[in-house]
Amino acid sequence: MAYPLIARILLAGLACAAAGAPRAPPAGGGEGDQRVGSLRFTAIQAGAKFTGAFRRFEVRFEFDVKNPGQGRLHVIVPTASVDTADPERDQIIRSADFFWTEKYADAVFHAEGFEPDGRGFLARGELTLRGITRPATARFELKQSGKRLAMKGTAQLRRLPFGIGQGEWESTEWIGDEVGVLFDLKLRPAPAAASP
Repeated sequence: MAYPLIARILLAGLACAAAGAPRAPPAGGGEGDQRVGSLRFTAIQAGAKFTGAFRRFEVRFEFDVKNPGQGRLHVIVPTASVDTADPERDQIIRSADFFWTEKYADAVFHAEGFEPDGRGFLARGELTLRGITRPATARFELKQSGKRLAMKGTAQLRRLPFGIGQGEWESTEWIGDEVGVLFDLKLRPAPAAASP
């Protein structure tokens, strides 16, 4: 009979369609730091782009694919760990004119609730830097990478509203106001909470 053959063709077509369809992002969350990823930034100095990185950071991430509005993202970055491959520039960035790491040791980003944005999500939250808190938004995408959750994203910031660049450094003639942030992480599963 022709019906079994037609059924097999239809099933094969459905299987191919499912294989080609975009997969939903994985549920769960995780933790990460500099050992499982990178946190970099780009800025303009004297008309040329340069790239820096933070050699220390901690990430805590909670995510439920069925309810991204309940997600949470918390990032702590010790600003003294900045590294632009230029010791003189790094010393200036750590100084009181910029990060003032002796007084403000950490930058903190916290967001609650994620909004779908194409293939990724928007995390609208607050960034605290140099003791100043301002709204900030990060965009990220997720995929499963073995037993880890791969999280990659970007954010666009401006340094001057956070007081990054005092005195003569407030001018954008030599250092641009815009800063791009890029992160690429493979989060390990968070340890299970202890029973009360």
